[in-house]
Amino acid sequence: MMKFTLLMCIYVKENPLHLAECIESIKGQSVKPDEILIIKDGPLTADLEAVLDKAKENDSSDWTIIQLPENVTLGPARAKGVEAAKYEWIAIMDTDDICRPDRFKKQIEMIEGNSELGLLGGQIEEFFDDEQYFVTAKQPTIRAVPTGHCDIIRYAKLRSPFNHMTVMFKREAVLKAGNYRLFPWLEDYDLWTRMINDGTMCANHPDVLVDARTDSSMFERRRGAAYIRSEWRMQKQLRKLGFINNAEFMRNTALRVPVRLLPGAVLQKLYRSVLR
Repeated sequence: MMKFTLLMCIYVKENPLHLAECIESIKGQSVKPDEILIIKDGPLTADLEAVLDKAKENDSSDWTIIQLPENVTLGPARAKGVEAAKYEWIAIMDTDDICRPDRFKKQIEMIEGNSELGLLGGQIEEFFDDEQYFVTAKQPTIRAVPTGHCDIIRYAKLRSPFNHMTVMFKREAVLKAGNYRLFPWLEDYDLWTRMINDGTMCANHPDVLVDARTDSSMFERRRGAAYIRSEWRMQKQLRKLGFINNAEFMRNTALRVPVRLLPGAVLQKLYRSVLR
């Protein structure tokens, strides 16, 4: 099978227990990464360092760890990882999520079956508790995204068409589109639209590939003036790239901006009852 790099970024506020669960899910893959590339986005706690030190022991993957002197936030940190990756294909993983055991196997089989692909994601199932592995088994929450290239383009007019923690992409395609950049909360959506506009062929695997951890703090982060500024900037970029016209720009802004003014608890209910 093709070789690939797994890229993860870690910063000081990560939970060591979540990081350990994430790494165990990677070690349990039916097809393992050839390189695990860790970007330390600023200094870490001793507990996080201990988890990484233990993870490297007796592991068949080649570990590369890059220490950034200060926190630069997720977009710039991932950009440095893309630049440093050893292999042409790069997989992304968030350090508090759980990979399904055959995630990479399924994605690699799909990539090897379509040589034109440059960007491939998949579906996620969200769980909403920090203390237990799964507490939403009775009410699984799936974020389903379209699987075909044309459907992905249409979906991108309204929302990000990929679940970021499931994505694998060609390093060359990302660099050609300008790489990740500073774009708070929307650095992934920003990159996908530029890659699509640049001609990258896209797809999403139909299966759930990652169990994604979610809690109430996520909804607090996705509201307020700063988030509204990012939303406004994103809509302007979609219009500039030709994804949306002026009427669609006004529609999207009218739909998305007021939501960011809602209380976090209301926003959480909206996500679970409508957007999922």
